[in-house]
Amino acid sequence: MGLIETLRLALLDLSLHKFRSALAALGIIFGVASVVAMIAISEGARQTEVSRYTAMGVENIVARSVRPSQAQAEDVGVDRSIYGLRRRDLEHVRITFPYVRYAVGVQNLRTKLYSRSGRNLDLTVLGVEPDFFRLMRARISETTTRPDGLRQRLLTEMDERESKRVCVVGSTAARLLFTYHDPLRETVRIAEEVFTCVGVLAPLGGVMAGWNFDVDNCVMVPLQTASMWGDTRTEGGEPVTVELDGMGVQMESERLVQPTAERLRNYLEATHKLEDYELHVPLELMRQKQATQNVWALVMGVIAGISLLVGGIGIMNIMLSNVSDRRKEIGTRRAIGARQRDILRQFIIEAATLTGLGGLAGVLVGYAIAAGITYFVDWPTFVPRWAIVLSVGVSCLTGLIFGYWPALEAARVKPIEALRSE
Repeated sequence: MGLIETLRLALLDLSLHKFRSALAALGIIFGVASVVAMIAISEGARQTEVSRYTAMGVENIVARSVRPSQAQAEDVGVDRSIYGLRRRDLEHVRITFPYVRYAVGVQNLRTKLYSRSGRNLDLTVLGVEPDFFRLMRARISETTTRPDGLRQRLLTEMDERESKRVCVVGSTAARLLFTYHDPLRETVRIAEEVFTCVGVLAPLGGVMAGWNFDVDNCVMVPLQTASMWGDTRTEGGEPVTVELDGMGVQMESERLVQPTAERLRNYLEATHKLEDYELHVPLELMRQKQATQNVWALVMGVIAGISLLVGGIGIMNIMLSNVSDRRKEIGTRRAIGARQRDILRQFIIEAATLTGLGGLAGVLVGYAIAAGITYFVDWPTFVPRWAIVLSVGVSCLTGLIFGYWPALEAARVKPIEALRSE
């Protein structure tokens, strides 16, 4: 008997015992559904994390100034009011580090900023270099040219060189500063100085990229212009001197990030008496997060595997019951010439068909669970194609494994004894 005929008989037998077949497939359905849902949740979380860290810049290395404790300062006999990264650190990276695409300095001015109505706003004012926007993958919110010939732009090298009093504003900061007014060419009062807005950034979605500020809530002026306020400002009611609050380095390739970060760490350790800095590497954070997610995926996979195991045992029980109920049929087929391998193949295919159909139904249920999670919990989910192939393949394999013993029992039935028992 050919494979097609055997498959037809398997489907016919399953259709004659619909309720029993459905009960047998339930374990497989829920097992596969749990596998699909688990993969969808895990893959959704992975893609979200990857996109978030990609937005942060996986080629970036961020060094931040951190004020040391009084005890640390006293241990080495230095003044803790003078701390952090220095301009010479940035210059050293630019001159001696190879394969650096951008190296930029950032200064938090910790100064007051006022709205159009004169209200003091809780926004961060940063002194940045033009390449800061490239490092952050930031872009302006509007690229069209106005009827008057004006268009929004980012800070330029000329702004930096000539210490111009211009600024670029984050998306959230623009709403607080200008409300419903057109921000282009509007003025912003920072301390006692007036700056002209030349552009508004498109929202970055709160991405901090290792910095301790949210660019959406910042007003950015040229770093050279920011030098008018000097390096000394008030922090926690005390005057402190910080040349650079942060330094961002973007490498030409992702594979260069780890060795460069290690080299930068060694340089800072050698040139700073105190550990008055922090190093943040988004690539390291992403890999750590993915390693944690892999552990959880493994745990969830084991749980889903147990569900499939339970479903497979259910299939075995049903198939053994099937063999017992169909002894006369088996004896008759053997008496008219069916070979043992024909009987063996028939029952194995029945088990594989049952679990395969259960696997397909489980995929649909898993899809529904994933969609429900996305809709009700607002958790991103994604079911990759390989998950569908894997789930259906594993369910069919479960049928083959757990259907073999019942099929072997059926093949061993002796036709004379089977017919006599009836």
